[in-house]
Amino acid sequence: MKQILITIALVAAVLSGASCSKGYISPEDLMQHPSKNAQITNKSDNSVTTFKTAEVYRRSDYEGKSRLIARSGGKMVEDAFWLRMYFDCVDNLNAGDKIIPDSCMFSFIFSSDSNATTHEYDGTITFIDKGSDFVILHFDKVLFTCSFGEYKIDGYLYCTLQNCRP
Repeated sequence: MKQILITIALVAAVLSGASCSKGYISPEDLMQHPSKNAQITNKSDNSVTTFKTAEVYRRSDYEGKSRLIARSGGKMVEDAFWLRMYFDCVDNLNAGDKIIPDSCMFSFIFSSDSNATTHEYDGTITFIDKGSDFVILHFDKVLFTCSFGEYKIDGYLYCTLQNCRP
């Protein structure tokens, strides 16, 4: 009887450990498997790019809010875009929390067309993990539509974590 209880306890421990780690991804995982990194797809021509830089600022202009800024690194009107959003402070988020931005902007920053900027999106953004110097967010089919077309962000975004905005 004692051996059966020990076996049941071991099986339960293994199953609970597997369920807790499901969906977790570390910075090392992203370095070893670059295909998991967030990709931005231009839906009109199916071209794919990534953000060159992404930072989350623990504190922002707004009390109790953190700010994400991700940039494409492009130099021309059609390839220089950025994503900015304000959301609940990363120190108050837990792995698996959905991020509901208070403010969001996806913009082709060199364009003089005001319609090259949008503040709305479809899809889901999830807080995955935070360390002393990083934040990982998951974008699940996040779609932005502006005059330049439809842009879908899908995958994990590794962001450096900064204390306050520059």
